[in-house]
Amino acid sequence: MKPQTIPTLAECLAAADQTRALVIGENCYGDLPGLLQKHYGRDTVYLAADGSTWKAAGEKAKAVLEEAGIRIAGVHIFPAEPRLHAEYYNIKTLVQAISSVPDHERLVPVAAGAGTVNDLLKRAAFELKLPYLCLPTAASVDGYTAFGASILMDGFKQTIPCTAPLSLAADTAVLAGAPAYLSSSGFGDLASKIIAGSDWILADKAGRLGAPEAHAINETAWNMTQPGLMDYLRRSVNAAKGDKDAVNALFEALAITGFSMQHMKTSRPVSGSEHLFSHVWEMEDLSVNGVPVTHGHKVTIGTLAATAFTGIFFESPDGPPPPPSGYRRPSREERMAEASRAFAGSRAHDGVVKTAAEKLMDQKTADAINDAFRASWKEIREKILAQILPYGELRALLQDSGCPLAPEEIGLTRERTIATARRAQMIRTKYSVLDLAWDMGSFDTVIKKMEASSIYLR
Repeated sequence: MKPQTIPTLAECLAAADQTRALVIGENCYGDLPGLLQKHYGRDTVYLAADGSTWKAAGEKAKAVLEEAGIRIAGVHIFPAEPRLHAEYYNIKTLVQAISSVPDHERLVPVAAGAGTVNDLLKRAAFELKLPYLCLPTAASVDGYTAFGASILMDGFKQTIPCTAPLSLAADTAVLAGAPAYLSSSGFGDLASKIIAGSDWILADKAGRLGAPEAHAINETAWNMTQPGLMDYLRRSVNAAKGDKDAVNALFEALAITGFSMQHMKTSRPVSGSEHLFSHVWEMEDLSVNGVPVTHGHKVTIGTLAATAFTGIFFESPDGPPPPPSGYRRPSREERMAEASRAFAGSRAHDGVVKTAAEKLMDQKTADAINDAFRASWKEIREKILAQILPYGELRALLQDSGCPLAPEEIGLTRERTIATARRAQMIRTKYSVLDLAWDMGSFDTVIKKMEASSIYLR
């Protein structure tokens, strides 16, 4: 790669080929009529929100639009409680509601909400072939500006294709007024990019040796997400305290990571093994006292777990941890049976078994990866250790931001969190440190070291 550079927000927006405008500022909803005229050429909108985000942003946006002569063709407000889920049936609800409006082909859907509202309307607008506008209400996720939506379908949390918003208007007063847990969720999602980067380094090398779903590093997307990451994290650490400058920095950073996904049409630049932990827990509808755990808080614990796993795997300068005594690479049938046992009773069972079989490489490719990583171990280890934060530093940063630190805070146990690594390795073909450890026979050894540790996930 060429030397890393830190592009500006404007440069990142220019590299995103779907979003044309991002307006950030206090009381910026006054720009909405201009955005509609310039980028959509339409004067009719359909607003979607939930009960909470309608009060935070929807009502204000509606008043501004009506005053400017913009016609409100309809409003759909999901209940504030129970907390809205990114389930596909909610997309169907929006599609039906919008398509029932006369001349709906000429309106602009507007999402006034946080990540779930945005993902639901993003996909609904895509199915209706309509460009949409996003009004984020919290700096809680990177999905606002991303290509695709993270939706639960058939028991599987999947990123399904759909176009990013044509424009966004982020009122910083609204963002700063969001509940603290949403801002800390966004911080956890941003911190996860550290591990996403280390996994991408590994995938880049493994992909050159034949590993599936192992994207080569794209310099533009890498420079959008990685060189400025630590600076953004330090500047946004007080976001959950309502600090406006910190919230602005957090939202800007999350928007940029979304633009990197637009640029590549994949989540590879911003999602690695840490998100795989989270996806497993999303399949299980992880909740505390009946309240679903936010995406960012699940990712936070996933990031701590993935950092521990990565640190142990690359602990020795002499090579990866040795395989357990008597280790033998399983056959395809054995691997499918293992995945079947791990997801017995899950709605995702059949999909996981299929994925586990698809990602099992032939022996020749596995040997090539094993040999190449062993031959260049010191070099690749140096790159990974330079990319990740030491576990203690990461934990302290997350603590300062108000993120959860212990598995129990999000309804897990330490044992269950560590055990999730095995299931997380099965559910996606996207290559990560979990796959490399598995391919090199070290997976079980790493897990045992995590279990025995007096530091990790405590």
